[in-house]
Amino acid sequence: MRKISLVLLSALFLAGCAVVNVYVTFPEEKIQEAAEDLLAPPAKSEPVSSLKKSIFTGTAYAQEAVDVRKEIKTDSPVIRAAKQKMDGWREELDNFKKDGFVGETNDFSVVVRSLPSDSAAASRVKKLVSDENAQRKTMMDELLKINNVPPGEMEKFKRIFADTMKKYSPKGTWVQSEDWYRK
Repeated sequence: MRKISLVLLSALFLAGCAVVNVYVTFPEEKIQEAAEDLLAPPAKSEPVSSLKKSIFTGTAYAQEAVDVRKEIKTDSPVIRAAKQKMDGWREELDNFKKDGFVGETNDFSVVVRSLPSDSAAASRVKKLVSDENAQRKTMMDELLKINNVPPGEMEKFKRIFADTMKKYSPKGTWVQSEDWYRK
């Protein structure tokens, strides 16, 4: 009898336990807001309100799967330093983009499309592309880290950030889509 009671009690206990899977998703509009916040030209940047910096929105109910939609944190010393460096050479990089020397890719990086005939200018294009890509990587890595972005969401972030950079690039910039074209 004691064995049956123990088995029955164990079965009731296990039946009462619920497994809740939490999937953190980042809606595209939130990623777009973060990209605009970080990548808009310096004169167009607006401070982010404390309301936008709240951690969670919505309500999570116990069910088979819970979808938690997070606000995206965009402020850290690492991100501020990367943005400051990028803003420092932005005008020069935009001039090289406009002249067709530098292109914007689909993965939030820039590439050399051609080089100026002047060797000093050619060296500067290569250096700027290298420096810009290093700071973009730093910014993206930190953004993913401080927001605990799951690996499956990383490509979505890169695509949206790449699209934002394409939007702010000057006319004449090489832009990667399915194929390359000049903006």
